[in-house]
Amino acid sequence: MLVNNAAIAYKASDPTPFEGQTGPTLRINTYGTLALTDALLPLLREAAAEAAATVAKGDHRADNGPRLVHVASMAGALRQVSPALRERFSSPSLTLGALRGLVGEFEAAVAAGTHRADGWGSSNYGLSKLAVIAATRVHARENPGVLANCCCPGYCDTDMTSHGGTRPPAEGARNAVGF
Repeated sequence: MLVNNAAIAYKASDPTPFEGQTGPTLRINTYGTLALTDALLPLLREAAAEAAATVAKGDHRADNGPRLVHVASMAGALRQVSPALRERFSSPSLTLGALRGLVGEFEAAVAAGTHRADGWGSSNYGLSKLAVIAATRVHARENPGVLANCCCPGYCDTDMTSHGGTRPPAEGARNAVGF
C-alpha cells in the first residue's frame, strides 16, 4: 500500500503573495505526489501481478492486491474551475502528461495575473488537490490490479489546521488505510 499524504497549505495570515505560494504548493502537493507514485508504481504493478497469480492458484482473498491512496481534500472540488476546465480535468482520456500540462497552465496564468479571468479558482491548495483527484482517476484506469483511490481525511487536529480540526489524526488516517 502506498499512501500519499504529504501536503502544505499556506495559512490565511501568511504574508507570501498568492503567486509566491503557487510553486511551493504545487511542487509538494501535486508534482511530489506524482513523482513518488511514478517511482513506486513498478513495485505496485509487480505486486498486482503476484496477486493475480495467487488468485489464479485458487486464493480469492479480496485483499490480495496492492493499493494506492492519494490523500485529497474537499477543497479539490471541480466547481472551483470553469466548465471548460472541468471537462479537461474529468475527461476519461486524461493522461498524466496532460494533467501536468493543465497544472502548468494554472501556474502560468497565476504568474501572468490572469488565472481568475482564465477560469481558474483562487486556491493553490484547492487546485493542487483537484489535480491529485484527477491523477487518482488516471492511475486507476492505467494500472489494472492496483486499487487506486483518493480520500479526504476530514478536518483533523493537525499542524495544517493550526490544531483547530475536530477529528483526531488517527481517525483521519483510517480513511486512507480502511481500518
